[in-house]
Amino acid sequence: MKVRVFMVFAVLMMALAFAPVFGAGGQQAEDGVVELTLADASWDSILVHNRIVEFILEEGYGGFEVDFIPGDTIPLFNGVASGDIDITMESWHSNYMEAYEKEIASGRVINIGKNMPDGPQGWWMPRYMLEGDAARGIEPMTPDLERVEDLRQYVDLLEDRENPGMGRIIFPPPGWSAAIVSEEILEESGLDDVFVGFLPGSGTALAASMKAAYQRGEPWVGYYWEPTAIMGELDMVRVPGTEFPTAEVDILMNAERAQELPEVVEFLSKYQTTVADNNEFLYVLANEVESAEEAAQWFLRNKEEIWTPWVSTEVAANVRAALGN
Repeated sequence: MKVRVFMVFAVLMMALAFAPVFGAGGQQAEDGVVELTLADASWDSILVHNRIVEFILEEGYGGFEVDFIPGDTIPLFNGVASGDIDITMESWHSNYMEAYEKEIASGRVINIGKNMPDGPQGWWMPRYMLEGDAARGIEPMTPDLERVEDLRQYVDLLEDRENPGMGRIIFPPPGWSAAIVSEEILEESGLDDVFVGFLPGSGTALAASMKAAYQRGEPWVGYYWEPTAIMGELDMVRVPGTEFPTAEVDILMNAERAQELPEVVEFLSKYQTTVADNNEFLYVLANEVESAEEAAQWFLRNKEEIWTPWVSTEVAANVRAALGN
């Protein structure tokens, strides 16, 4: 099966050491505060990363005001290229490589570096579908599934009630670039004549669909990714042959803003986490706190060994003081 080749372009633009500090749109704010906008996509990990950056810039560095623009993947990326958005903290650009390569080549967007080195994506299914679960009284449902094409044997098991005679694969929500890749997998595996891709209304609905089926011990096949809290809770396995190219999840910045703000570039070039780090704060978000802001502050209080190397001793002290540590 053909897959898109994942390529990484790590381009770091450093400005003159004495570049002036500018506000939004490259203009210096009247009160001297630098305004920055971050791409607020709909999945939880980027929401937490954005609030970590917000807290460090506003409380640690001072003189910054961070705002967020919500949206879907491609529109947000285009916003970074046009200058309407300054930074995206999670660019899964293996899902939109053509647009990414074009804007990197144009010089309108620069790659600051990796946020996390690996981001598994693909179609997943509960392990009990393959192996059963004796403790729950579940017999194997798809014991002969060795490759994605074998799903053809299980159309009735994965029946789409709205399309009699067809099976259903749960796709990403509309507007997610991963939906395009899922459609390609469906076509290239020759399953598009017997399966339809169902588009849930949101990332929350996608997760709820998977969790509800899992809790009932029912069959489910659909798109998901790591790091996420739910993938740490449920025993899921990827359907063989549906693995997306492993995504090195990078931080992108509008090139003009990067030239204006070398101190932000320096900070973000050191910003790096792992899938395990993300799964941990996502578990906290799902089970212990109420918001991405609280999860970000939990991370800053409890994971100093991760974030303090990103900043100076003075900035780290300011962050601790703002946290009340």
